[in-house]
Amino acid sequence: MTEFMTTLHLRVHDAVTAFQRARARGDADLCAAQLGEIEDLVEIAARHGVDIDSGYQALEYAA
Repeated sequence: MTEFMTTLHLRVHDAVTAFQRARARGDADLCAAQLGEIEDLVEIAARHGVDIDSGYQALEYAA
């Protein structure tokens, strides 16, 4: 895995973790901000052909 891919995966993981914490606290503003960051990271991954779907597929069921 390249450094770019590793960094991208780590950033997605961190954003998802922050989103889950914000949701548990009921912080709607932080949830929205984290979802925006996740969307941006997914778009970056798609533009560069990085498959992040397989690692985060279960999240759509947890949301």
